[in-house]
Amino acid sequence: MRRVTRKTFERLVCAGALALPVVVLLAAGEPGQHAYSAATAASVRQAGKASDSASPAKSAKLTHAAASVPAAEAQAGGASASLSYRTSWVGNTWGYGDGRWMQIDVQAIAVTPQGDVFTNAPWDESGGEVGQYRNGELLRHGGETHGWGMMGGDAIAVNDDYVYVAQSMVSLGNETAKHRPSPREGEVWTGVSRRSRIDIRDGVPFAGQVKFPAGSRLAYLLISTYSAKSDYAIRGLAADDTRLFVSNALENRVQIFDAQTMQAVGAFAVREPGRIALAPDGSLWIIENSRSDGAQRVVHHARNGAVIEELPVPEGAVPVDIAVDARGRVFVADNGARQQILIFSADASQSAANSQQAAAMKWTASVGQEGGIYAGRAGAPGPLRFNGLTGVGVDRAGNVYVSMNGAGPRTFGTGPSTYDGALLESYTPDGRQRFSLQGLLFVDGAQFVDGGPPSVYSGSKRFTLDLSRAPGDEWSYAGYTADRFRYPYDPYFHLSLGGQRGMPMVRDIEGHRLLYTTDMYSSYLRIYRFTADRETAIPSGFFSQAHIDGRWPRNQPSRGEWIWRDATGAGDFSPASFDETGAGADAPAVRGWWVDSRGDVWQGTEAAGIRVFPLQGFDRVGNPVYRYAAMRQYAAPAPFYRIARISYFPDDDALFVSGSTRARPFVQDNWNSAGSQLARYDHWKSGKPVLRYLIDLPDRGPPEWLSINGFAVAGDYLFAVETRSAAVHVYDRESGRDVGRLTPGREVGATSGWADVPMPVTAHRLASGEYLVFVEEDARGKALMYRFTPPTAALAAVRRHLTNAAGTP
Repeated sequence: MRRVTRKTFERLVCAGALALPVVVLLAAGEPGQHAYSAATAASVRQAGKASDSASPAKSAKLTHAAASVPAAEAQAGGASASLSYRTSWVGNTWGYGDGRWMQIDVQAIAVTPQGDVFTNAPWDESGGEVGQYRNGELLRHGGETHGWGMMGGDAIAVNDDYVYVAQSMVSLGNETAKHRPSPREGEVWTGVSRRSRIDIRDGVPFAGQVKFPAGSRLAYLLISTYSAKSDYAIRGLAADDTRLFVSNALENRVQIFDAQTMQAVGAFAVREPGRIALAPDGSLWIIENSRSDGAQRVVHHARNGAVIEELPVPEGAVPVDIAVDARGRVFVADNGARQQILIFSADASQSAANSQQAAAMKWTASVGQEGGIYAGRAGAPGPLRFNGLTGVGVDRAGNVYVSMNGAGPRTFGTGPSTYDGALLESYTPDGRQRFSLQGLLFVDGAQFVDGGPPSVYSGSKRFTLDLSRAPGDEWSYAGYTADRFRYPYDPYFHLSLGGQRGMPMVRDIEGHRLLYTTDMYSSYLRIYRFTADRETAIPSGFFSQAHIDGRWPRNQPSRGEWIWRDATGAGDFSPASFDETGAGADAPAVRGWWVDSRGDVWQGTEAAGIRVFPLQGFDRVGNPVYRYAAMRQYAAPAPFYRIARISYFPDDDALFVSGSTRARPFVQDNWNSAGSQLARYDHWKSGKPVLRYLIDLPDRGPPEWLSINGFAVAGDYLFAVETRSAAVHVYDRESGRDVGRLTPGREVGATSGWADVPMPVTAHRLASGEYLVFVEEDARGKALMYRFTPPTAALAAVRRHLTNAAGTP
C-alpha cells in the first residue's frame, strides 16, 4: 500500500493527480472502484469560432440572446483528472455482474412438485422472457424468445420431461417470410415451443414442427394465425406426461396433443379459454370467458371436456390464474380488489349425492392480506401484500409461489403498458415469505430525495437507501405510488404510446411534495401530489400537447393542447377542469420538459423556442395551478435553433440548454437525443443573459453511432450520459471543462442497455460531498447508481481519516 502524508496528498489533489491516492486510501480492496482518465476534448468554444453566434444587432432582436461569451483558454487542453467512483444499482435483485437479472415482467408461471419455477412473458428487454428459478435463485433463461420476430408469451406448463412455452411471432415483412418461416405482413403466429426440462435452452424436436434455419434449437408447434390488429395469443397451457392442453381462444376450444409426439389427439369447446390447471385425478380447471371483463368463471371439466362444476368465486373476484395442489385444493389468483390467492376445498360438511359424485368446492382460506399492497398504508409493499397478480403455483411441500407485475395479465391487443415491474415470491404453507425476487424498473428514471432515510423515486415507486451497505444492497422497495382502484382515472392507466409513468421529477414546494413524470417521447407531463397517510400518489394535473383520440379523458377540448387539473379532488374531468389556449392549436413539438425548484414548468421545443408555465400557487385541494394565460415564451437562445433538453436553476438564475445549432445541425438518426451542443446561460431572467460556455457533444449517426441522450446538473458538476453505453461525461459546472467519465463497473457486468429516454440521468450531491448519479438501464430492469467522490470530497475524507488516526484536531 502506498503511504502519503497529508501535505503530500493535498498537493497531489491540487495537481489533479489524485487517482492512486483516492483508490488506495479511501477504498482499498473494495470491488468496483475505478480510476478513469480521459483527454479533455476541445469542447468549449469561443463565441467567435461559432459560425452562428449572434451579432450585437441580432442580440437586440432575439429575446434573451447571449450578450457575451467569456474566453475559453483556461479550459483548453491537458488531461482530465481521474475520477474515483463505484457502480451500484437500484430496482433489481441482481445487477448482472454475476450474469443474472430478474426479468421485468412475469405473465405466467409453472411450478414443479420439487419447487422449480418456470416463467414466461412476451417481452424482457434483454431476452429473459422465459426463466427457471429454484429456491430464490435464477438458474437460467430459455432463449430464442427475442429476435427474428419471436417473442415470449402468456402461458407455460411443465411435466416430468418437458417445459411447454407459449410463444408468439410477429411479422418481419413479406420479404423475410419468403426466405424463412415467419408471418406475413399484418399477421401474427401463436404457438408452443417444447423444451427440455433438464435445460430449457434446448428444444426437443418432433414431427410437424416449424422448420427454422440451421442453428435454431427451437422446436415450435404453430397453433393459429391471426390479424395483427387482434390478439389471440395462447393464454393457457397444462401438461402431464401423456397430454398437453392448449387454450385456443381464436377457435373457442381447448386443443389436446400427445405430450410425447406433439400430435393432435382431440379438442373440446370452451368459450374464450384462458388458464388451465390439472388436478391430481387428471381433470381440468379452466378459466372461461377470459377475454370478457367481469365475466370470467372457473369451471371444472372432465378430461374429455365434460363440465363437472363451476367454482363459486366470491363477488368482485377477478380470476387470472389457477393451480391445484396434491390434496386437490384449487388456488385462484384474484386480481380484483382483494389481491389474494383464494383457496377452495371440497366441502366435507355436505355429503355427496351418491358415491360417484365428488363433494362441491367452497372457498375455505386465502393467502395474502386482503387489499394487497393497498391495505393499511396504501402502496407500502411487504410480504403477502400482493400487487397485480398474474400467476400462482404450489409444490408438493405446500409452498405457494406468486407472480405479480403491478397490473395483472396484459390487456388484449395494444393497450397501456403493463411493464411496471415483476415480482416472483414464495411462501411456506403457514404464510412465511421464503423469497422475493424483484425486477421493478423499465423505461424509468430515478431521482434522489433527502430524508430519514433518504429515498429514490421512480415514476411509480419509492425506494429507501442505506449507503453503508454493499453495492446493489443499498436499496429497499418502500412504496408503489400508482393505485388503479382508488384512482382509476390516472393517465397512467389510459395511455398506450407514451404512457410510461417514468422519468420522475420530485419537487417539495411550500410544504407540498409533488411528483412530475414524462415519458419516452416527451408526449405528456403528469403531475401527482401526496398525502402523509399513504405511499400512493394522487393524480393532480396533466399537460397534453394535443387532443387525445379515444374515450379518455371525457370532456377534453375537441382540439388543441390543454392542461387538466383535478379541481374537485375526484378526478371527474369536468369541462371546468381543463384550461386551453383558446386558439385550438396543438402545442409546438416538445423535446424536453423541466420543472424547477419553484415549481415552474419549462418546455424546450423543436422550433418554437422555450415556453415557461409559472406556478400560480395551489388550489384548495392541494393541486399546483398552471394556466396558459400566465405562460411566457422565449426565442431559442443563440446559437440554438432546435432545443432538445432544458434545465433552469432559480437560485443562480442559470439556464442549461442542449440541442442543435447551425454549426452542429440536427442528426435525424439521433432523433430523441440531447443534440450536438450544450450551453450554460447566466442571468437568464435579467433581460441580458450571458452565454458562459458551449460544449460540443458527441452526435454521430451510423456506422459509428454515438450520441448523448440527456444531462443533469448537481453541485459543482454537469453529467451527460451516452445513449448506447450509459457512460457519463462529467463536466465542471462553472467552466464547462471535461473532467472525466463514469462507466458501468464490474458490479453490473461492465455493461448497460441504452439510455434512450429524454431524462435518463439525474444527480445529487450529498452532504458528505459524494455524488449519486442515476442512469436509466432498461436492459436488465434497474437504474444504475454511480457513487462518485470528487477531489474536494476525497480530500475532506482523508483529512478526517488522518485527523482521527492522529487523535488531534
